[in-house]
Amino acid sequence: MSSMGDLMTEALSRLRGADLRIGSGDLEDLLVILPDRRAVSVQMKAFTSPPRPSMVEQLVRIQREQHPEKKLLLVVPRSTPYLRELAAKSTIHLLSLEDHIVAIDGIERSGDVEPDAVPTPRRRGRRPWLRWALERILLLSDQPLTLNVLADNLGSSPQSVSKALKGHPYARRTDSGWIVHNRRALLEHFLDDYPGAGGASTYWYGLDPPTRQIDQAQHLSADMGIGCLRTGDVAADHYAPWRLPLTAAVYTRELLDFVPAKFTSATRSDHTLVATVPEDPTVWRTAAVFAGSAPDFVDPILALYDVSRSQGTDALEAAEHLRDAILRDALRIGRER
Repeated sequence: MSSMGDLMTEALSRLRGADLRIGSGDLEDLLVILPDRRAVSVQMKAFTSPPRPSMVEQLVRIQREQHPEKKLLLVVPRSTPYLRELAAKSTIHLLSLEDHIVAIDGIERSGDVEPDAVPTPRRRGRRPWLRWALERILLLSDQPLTLNVLADNLGSSPQSVSKALKGHPYARRTDSGWIVHNRRALLEHFLDDYPGAGGASTYWYGLDPPTRQIDQAQHLSADMGIGCLRTGDVAADHYAPWRLPLTAAVYTRELLDFVPAKFTSATRSDHTLVATVPEDPTVWRTAAVFAGSAPDFVDPILALYDVSRSQGTDALEAAEHLRDAILRDALRIGRER
C-alpha cells in the first residue's frame, strides 16, 4: 500500500493532468483553478481505501456545518457507485486514481498522467516526529540541553520530551541536561529509522541552474508570505561545499503554483524542482534551532537525509562529505559557518 504522502502527491499530479492548477493551500485546504480561471475552494481528504457511505455522509454534514463555502474533495485509490453518484450530483468532488476519475462540480475531466508517486511501505501507527526532531537537535548541540529548552525549541511540553527520550539507546540525562553519548551511532540510527518528511510533492521544470531555481522558488514563496526551506543538493552544498548541485528541492508550508516564477508543470521523471509540503511538523522548528528565527535551509541532518536520496551518481559521495562535516563538529548549533 502506498503511503498517504504518495497518495496525495499522485492526486496533485492527476489534478494537473486534468488541466486544473493549484493556486495555493496546504495538505487539506486547496484553491483549485479551473481551465476557465474560476477558483474553487476545496477541502481534500485522502483515503487508502474507499470510505463507507455512513462516513462520507458524516464528513459532508460536518463540512457543510463548519465550512459551507467549500466542498469535500475525496481522494481514493478506486471509486464506488455511491461515490460516483455523489460526485455526479456535485455533492462532493472526487478524485479516483485507479479509475482515472477527476470530478469537480459534477463535471468529469481526464486525469491521465504519468503517476508521480513511488509506492513506499506505509508505517503503521503514529510517527514519532518529536523523537526524531530531538535526535537532530541533540546531535547538533555542543552542550547539554534541559527538558525545558528542548520543549521550547520544538513547541512541545517537558513531559512529552521526557516521554520521547525515555529509554533512548543513545541519549542520556546528566545534571546539566540531555546529551548524546555516541553521535556516530545515533546519526546512523536516525538515517535508517527516519522515513523522510513525508507530505505531498509537486514537480516543476525550469531552465536555470538548480541554485537559481531555488532562488526563484524562494522569492515567490516570500512574495506570497509562505515559508520555504531549501533542502537536498543545495542545502548540502551550503553546509559542506563539495559539488555543484544537480537538483533543486524545497519544503513549503503551503502548496504553491510556481508558474509565475517561470516554471512549467512536470512529473517525477522529468522535473528540475520538487516542492513538498511536509507531513513532519518539526521541519521548521529544527531549522530555526540551528540557524535562527528566519532560516533559509533545513537543518544539516535533514539535508543529509534528503541529499542521500537525491539524483546523480555522486549523490552518496556528497552525502558522505556532509556526514563527515556533521561528525567532526564543523556543524553545530549557534556556530559560525
